[in-house]
Amino acid sequence: MLNRKIYLTLGIILLTVASFFTGYFTMQNFVSNKEKKDGVTAKTTVNVPTALINDNTEIIKRTKYLKGRGFVLEEKIKPNDETRGLDKTQAEKYFARQGYKVDTFTSEKVEISKEIDNQWPPNVYLALEYSGKIGIFKTNENGSLQLVEETDVELENLPEQEKVNIKEGIIKQSYEEIKALVNEDFDS
Repeated sequence: MLNRKIYLTLGIILLTVASFFTGYFTMQNFVSNKEKKDGVTAKTTVNVPTALINDNTEIIKRTKYLKGRGFVLEEKIKPNDETRGLDKTQAEKYFARQGYKVDTFTSEKVEISKEIDNQWPPNVYLALEYSGKIGIFKTNENGSLQLVEETDVELENLPEQEKVNIKEGIIKQSYEEIKALVNEDFDS
């Protein structure tokens, strides 16, 4: 009788363990097949702090003028009420409305740029060909040219590469810079 109770208890324990493992592996197989069928995998989402434009963010705006020999106008702008609090996606949309693309985006620095093809940069000085000589021009805020000075330097006396440079237009920020360039590099 004691042997019978032991065998019965062992049988129940073995049957319970076998049922547990059968159920466990059947469920694992079912879940695995369902994931393969649906293409869905459970993932854990972690909220990572997003970079945002704030009062201390440095915004660098670069405008590259392709007319002439190329000139990059760079200015630093401060975040305003419209830009403060924007994340990268929102900033890309905001600056795209102004024709700029976002090159770099962190909370510390945002760099934006655009290229302008058929316009001179505003408020700069240029050395350009003018009546066979070098003319010094100034642009207004719209990029329109105004002759400031006609120099005595004749284009035909310059080496070929310098002629090409003058015909394309050499751009400088100030009158002093452009005058020094003409006097030192071309007037010899």
